Amino acid sequence: MPGPLLVDSLVRSLQVGSLYALMALGITLTMSVIRLPNFAHAEYITVGAYTALVVSLAVSSNPIVILGLSALAAALVALICHYAVFRPLEKRNPSTYTMLLASFSVGLILRYILFLLVDRFDLFDRRIAVPLEIWYRSNSIILTNVFFWVVPTTVGLVLALSALLNYTPLGREMRALANNFELARVIGIRVERVKSLTWILVGLLAGVSGALWGIYSSVNPLMGWLAILSVFAAAIMGGMSSFVGTILGAYLVSFSENTVMQLLNYYLGLDFSFKPAIPFIIIILVLLLRPQGFTEFFNRARGLQR
Repeated sequence: MPGPLLVDSLVRSLQVGSLYALMALGITLTMSVIRLPNFAHAEYITVGAYTALVVSLAVSSNPIVILGLSALAAALVALICHYAVFRPLEKRNPSTYTMLLASFSVGLILRYILFLLVDRFDLFDRRIAVPLEIWYRSNSIILTNVFFWVVPTTVGLVLALSALLNYTPLGREMRALANNFELARVIGIRVERVKSLTWILVGLLAGVSGALWGIYSSVNPLMGWLAILSVFAAAIMGGMSSFVGTILGAYLVSFSENTVMQLLNYYLGLDFSFKPAIPFIIIILVLLLRPQGFTEFFNRARGLQR
């Protein structure tokens, strides 16, 4: 494969992998701390993207303003869903399947509310009003301002989240809740407070990733849902509990969808229409061969472990 084509696919893998990492960390947090495989996370991402679109059209095209308001909007929606649906259900001591179905239902409700609003204001397949600029160009690669927003933002948020989990009282409480729910309650940790703050963190990550995903592509009511399979594949590769494993999984999924797919197309003639099958294949292979994901490789890592 020509060098420029390979380099371009690697850059795409890095950029998309960073977005997947931000999205998948929210999945891992809800699964580890709250014990919920939350499919409504897709809609939190979409809420962040549409908030970014509205802010860019009506308020400001400043990326910091866009990302900040998108994060707040998604965090508010995540918290409302917690208090309106998930918290009342938890008091009934439901099974995991009940909570899983509830998250599907919440996601559907949010999705079709978004459809109604988007149809009313004609916001289908719109681009966020942030000008794209070329910040670096060479014979083999072109990098836009989006790349230099996505990758450093991901690195910064991952470092901030890691510091929060490892060096703050809230982080210690979240890790205690993830390790042993009943023991955490017995030793006096305010479980409901920790859960609420976890949902806020999940929403913040989803909002930022949704805004960046919308800037990278375009915004429509299904964008979060179309990305959620790849995001879950990344989380499953991390064992649904490993902070470091989830990040590595996100980049591996992106590498498979971009660079590996490009190689298969170039050398074997495999059509790009097969690309959506890659997350399915990854999920099946991981569940069959290593259901614990990469967790065991990071037992000594300081992060959110189950």
